[in-house]
Amino acid sequence: MAYYTIERKENQCLVALQGDLTAPLIPDLQAALKKNLEQGVEEAVFDLGNTVMIDSSGIGLLIATCNSLAQKKGKMRVLNVSPDILRLLQSMRLVTRLNAAGRELGEETHG
Repeated sequence: MAYYTIERKENQCLVALQGDLTAPLIPDLQAALKKNLEQGVEEAVFDLGNTVMIDSSGIGLLIATCNSLAQKKGKMRVLNVSPDILRLLQSMRLVTRLNAAGRELGEETHG
């Protein structure tokens, strides 16, 4: 089962995902992100270090968050992206837009 935590530090929120970023998780996560954006968050950082799969709903959430932040001159980063998800984002030409970065060399997620 997938879940997330959001840690708030001043005008930044760190979203740490545990599991897949797919449709069942999106409504709750979207509401939590919206609340944080309304409360002055100017930077969102998504940690996908424990995420193996992302579907179209998850990609939509990332793009919507990026767009919302861009409207208020904020920024977004997506960190610790698995090679498979990074290839997907590259094929969709979203790596630069989402400011996505792969996992550090030598790091592997064991499941």
